[in-house]
Amino acid sequence: MRIGSAVSAQSDLAALRILSRSTSSPGRPDRTAAADVFGGKAGSSSTLTTYSAKGTLSQGSGPEALIKAMAQSPTFANAARGVVDDQVRALVRDGKIATLPPPKDFDPSKLSAAEQNIYHVVEGLQSLYDFQPKTLDDALASHVKTVIDSYPDAIARMKDGLASGSLPESDGWKNVIAGYEAELEAAQQGRMTISGIDDPNLVQTTNVFDVRFDGIGWSGSGTKTTANIPALQQLTGTKNVLPGGGPYTGSYVISW
Repeated sequence: MRIGSAVSAQSDLAALRILSRSTSSPGRPDRTAAADVFGGKAGSSSTLTTYSAKGTLSQGSGPEALIKAMAQSPTFANAARGVVDDQVRALVRDGKIATLPPPKDFDPSKLSAAEQNIYHVVEGLQSLYDFQPKTLDDALASHVKTVIDSYPDAIARMKDGLASGSLPESDGWKNVIAGYEAELEAAQQGRMTISGIDDPNLVQTTNVFDVRFDGIGWSGSGTKTTANIPALQQLTGTKNVLPGGGPYTGSYVISW
C-alpha cells in the first residue's frame, strides 16, 4: 500500500567507510548474473552491451579490463577525477556495470591514478546501492531481522548500565529500554507493518549517493530522510513509527 501523491523519494542516511565494507550481507542481489559491461568503441554509455557471469569482458576477463575500458570512455571522465556524477550514478543504480571486487579482495596499485579513481567511485557506489532494499517487503524484513538479531544484546547492555549507574535513571533510560523491548516484541510477533509514502509533507528524502576521498581513505553517503513524525503517528494510529526509503522502494514508514 502506498499513501499520498506520486513523487520520487530515496532513503535514510547511509554513510560508511568504503575501504572496510564487506561485500556480503543478507538479501543482497547477485548483480554478476545479469550485469552490463562496455563493448564496442569507447565512448558514451550507449556502448553498453549485456554481460552475464558466463560471458567474458570485451577487453579481458578480469576487473582490470573493465576498469580500463571505463577509463577510455568520456562517460567516466568525472569518475577518473574522483568525482561522482549523475550519469555514473544511474549506471550503477540500474545495474549496468559488472560488480567490481571490494578493496579487501582487489589491489588497484597497478592501475593508473585515473583508473584507481574510477575503481573507487564505481565500487563505492555499487556498495551503497547494494545496501538498499529492493522492495518494501525487503525493507521490512531487513528491519525485523536487525531488531531480532541486535536488540536483545543492546537491551541487556542498557540494563547492566542502569544497574551499575553508568546510565543514570534520571536520563530516562528506563523508558528507552521499554521502547526497545516493545519494538523487539513487535518484531518477534510479526506485528510490524510497512506502508509506502508518496507525500513529501509526511516523508521527504534527499538522494546523495556520493563517494569521495578525504585524504585518508574513501567514504560514501547514501540518502537522508526527514519526516513529520506527529503526522505519521496520526496516520498510522501508533506512536511507534520509523520513516525510511530507498531508490528502489520510494519512501515508506514502518509502524508497530
